[in-house]
Amino acid sequence: MPDFTLRQLECFVAVADHATIAHAAGALHSSPSAVNTAVTELEKHLGEALLIRRRAHGVTLTTAGRALLPQARALLAAARDLAPVSDGQVRGHFMLGIYSTLSASLLPAILDGFGRAHPRVEVDFTEGSGDELLAALDDGRVDAAILYDRDITGLPHTRALYQVRAHVLLPADHRLAGAERVSLRELADDPFIQFDVAPAWQNTSALMAAAGVSPRVEYVTGNYELARSLVGRGLGYSVLVNRPASDTSHEGRKLVVRELDPAPEPVAVVIAWPRGRAASRPLQAFLDWAPGRVSGPG
Repeated sequence: MPDFTLRQLECFVAVADHATIAHAAGALHSSPSAVNTAVTELEKHLGEALLIRRRAHGVTLTTAGRALLPQARALLAAARDLAPVSDGQVRGHFMLGIYSTLSASLLPAILDGFGRAHPRVEVDFTEGSGDELLAALDDGRVDAAILYDRDITGLPHTRALYQVRAHVLLPADHRLAGAERVSLRELADDPFIQFDVAPAWQNTSALMAAAGVSPRVEYVTGNYELARSLVGRGLGYSVLVNRPASDTSHEGRKLVVRELDPAPEPVAVVIAWPRGRAASRPLQAFLDWAPGRVSGPG
């Protein structure tokens, strides 16, 4: 049997996640010296360096460290699953990835609602683009991810949560604010605020091309709230998918959502998790809980 311990694996994974030994120690409620010693002992047991330590520059994983990371996560998850469940409650932990524009709308309700249903399960989360989340699923940095089905590549398992359609976002005093539906051709000469998180712009660009429109790009941003605030200031219109419950920008300015004419195909928000990797008890509890409970505003 190997000589390394679960605690050493836990310290190694924490350092990999937090990029510095000090931050990993804080997350583990331990001291930096204890975390560093645990990882050093793990390296001795395995006979390979796992980290490159640089003063004032944090740490990076070696090739061996990158290879070990998904295995270490799987071992820790399996160990958590062995916790006694005599009281009938699921115990453990899982890491959830979520598309960056969905996090503010969905995560608070998820953490609150799922936390009430399964108080012994700890949920950590990370945000990112579709490509980033799929990469994190592939290498084991996240156990499941919530994203749009149009972002899915490869063959992960998916479970649908709800559907949305792309819409036009207008300032309150826009000439088309009172229209029931708006075509992209009607906006062809207006300045356009481009939201540029992959693959959001690629999908919007496809809608524009189908309508025969070349947008007059005024500003480009990867910040969702900034895109909404620029529209609120009257600096242009935008085409977005996610719909926050609030109809005001971050600055408190009124925004108007209008359906596109013709209506685009709906996009599903889904949970994805790796095919061929058994879901832990905590993750399975979430997969069973989320459908019907995780939904868009309204």
